[in-house]
Amino acid sequence: MLPQSDEGAVLYLQEPGAHVGKRSEHLVVRKDGVEIQRVPIAAVHQVVVFGNVQVSTQALECLATLEVPVVYLTGHGRFIAALQPAPTKNVKLRVNQVRLFSDPHKALALARAVVRAKVNNQRTLLMRSLRSRALDEPSGNDSIRGSDEPAAQEMADLLTRLDRIVDPAVLLGTEGQAAALYFSQFKRMLKAESPGREFDFKTRNRRPPRDPVNALLSFAYAMLLKDCFSAVCTVGFDPYFGFYHASRHGKPSLALDLMEEFRAIIADSVVLTLVNTGSVRPRDFLVWREACQLTDEGRARFFQAYEQRKATVVTHPVFGYKMSYGRMLEVQARMLAAHVRGDIPEYTGFTVR
Repeated sequence: MLPQSDEGAVLYLQEPGAHVGKRSEHLVVRKDGVEIQRVPIAAVHQVVVFGNVQVSTQALECLATLEVPVVYLTGHGRFIAALQPAPTKNVKLRVNQVRLFSDPHKALALARAVVRAKVNNQRTLLMRSLRSRALDEPSGNDSIRGSDEPAAQEMADLLTRLDRIVDPAVLLGTEGQAAALYFSQFKRMLKAESPGREFDFKTRNRRPPRDPVNALLSFAYAMLLKDCFSAVCTVGFDPYFGFYHASRHGKPSLALDLMEEFRAIIADSVVLTLVNTGSVRPRDFLVWREACQLTDEGRARFFQAYEQRKATVVTHPVFGYKMSYGRMLEVQARMLAAHVRGDIPEYTGFTVR
């Protein structure tokens, strides 16, 4: 798949047993010795590899030289690692990153900004979806009003408390309360047109996801994480040292921190679009021992919807100019870098209206 965007194209490789090599100015994908795809290297700005797909040393060297990241995920879509160009020479940024993120008060201020943006965006998506549902009611039912929803009101109340929180554990608990309210209403954002409600949603579950909606959510978050990882690396940060998510060996904490602001407006939005437009069907999922995952065909449709969402143009709430969601990830990473360097007094999370 090569969904196009203003940034270039993302090459998704998921055919088990495929081999990717370089020939002249192209990446050539073969399986069992038969060429199945040929892609101009100049058109690619990211390569995503799932499971048992081999990429030759020559291809990797070429992509690294051109500063094209190669992201590796398991066959189920869990992020493993990314082959990035050599780290930027901005050592001072990383030194300041460790210093500032190690300061409990400054780290808490950043965490509050991220949680505020996340809850705001969850609340906005909830209200938009419920208002849209009300308009779609054949009877003209006006009983569904996003702003009148108890969950939306409770989330608004939680937002007013954030500035008074001085304990990271309390902040984490508040975020959890908001998430519980949001996902308690997620089912109502899904259209139930198919018999038997194959896309019914009861609660958020993962590791492994046990139903189609949760499988889509987990996969969407994995895709978003790999893009946030690339964004913080591009700016020059250490992606494994964050200010909100606990640092743990192999855990890209800073990428997860940045990802929080965009979960609802990118990942969750893609899931709702796929289900509500009928782009994915029950046949696009495999269930084995209570674990559910997308088929290859389902993934192909997911990739298309995900890249289309990233290409959507929005207005930045602080700077006022327009750009795609895909570029917005890097803009937020650069704003964070400016704060870490001391160029701006505070960091503002990305929100939509």
